[in-house]
Amino acid sequence: MNKIGLIANITKEQSQGVLGKVCDYLDDNNKEYILDEASAQLLERETIAKPYQVLVDFVDAIIVFGGDGTFLKAARTFVKSSVPILGINLGSLGFLTDIELDRLDQGLEELLNGNYSIEERIVLEGRLIREDKEIDRVVAINDLVITKGSFSRIINLKTFIDGKYVTTYPGDGLIISTPTGSTAYSLSAGGPIVNPKMESLIITPICPHTLHSRSIITTEDEKITVEIDADHSNIMLTVDGQDSLQLFSGDVIEFEKTDLVSRLIKLEDYNFYKVLRNRLQGNKF
Repeated sequence: MNKIGLIANITKEQSQGVLGKVCDYLDDNNKEYILDEASAQLLERETIAKPYQVLVDFVDAIIVFGGDGTFLKAARTFVKSSVPILGINLGSLGFLTDIELDRLDQGLEELLNGNYSIEERIVLEGRLIREDKEIDRVVAINDLVITKGSFSRIINLKTFIDGKYVTTYPGDGLIISTPTGSTAYSLSAGGPIVNPKMESLIITPICPHTLHSRSIITTEDEKITVEIDADHSNIMLTVDGQDSLQLFSGDVIEFEKTDLVSRLIKLEDYNFYKVLRNRLQGNKF
């Protein structure tokens, strides 16, 4: 790693101090770094900065400072590149971030010494079909979620796997998740925890109006199709909890794994089950 990109969530109170400390560490170890423009404004020093969208073109790796939301934004923005991403946790849960503040120096030392591996996580694609025409196409690292919006009336979601009818979910919505996203919204809706190295998709209903609905885990090469039936138009497709598309009754959304992968830097002592235990027990879920 000859050049490292740094992206901070500037709304986090700790961002300025932690970002400055990392820059000092990289300076002391003669490593070049580039910040995105918003992060550079946090520091009272001259530094090289590039616009967020193109930062990935100038670096060999990216470090993001924040929580899972900050990490997800970077991962989706740069998913078409081969540049790996490492997270420094300034949030609460931080399932995707790898370095806690109490081991910041140790984590940076491991990174610069090459004591890490790169995990490739699957990426989910959703295609919105309206009146037999593709209207939009989105990708997600965690999940794509169909929700009924602010109305209290349920929506009916007719669901197929590889063209075979499975069931119709009456309820508040449906989560289509990657294994990486199994510890996000899907988990809070009662979905299973899946090792993020697996290649599969998870279907989890949100508040289903039935006594027998359960999550379904598909194989990596199966396509999930959902047809929407509702008596109102306040329906949304949400991408990683950050972006959204309006949906209407009669719309069809096709979900499947793409050929893209998200590349995550995992330090030498990373263990998914240890992270899982610390995050869930530490937050008393």
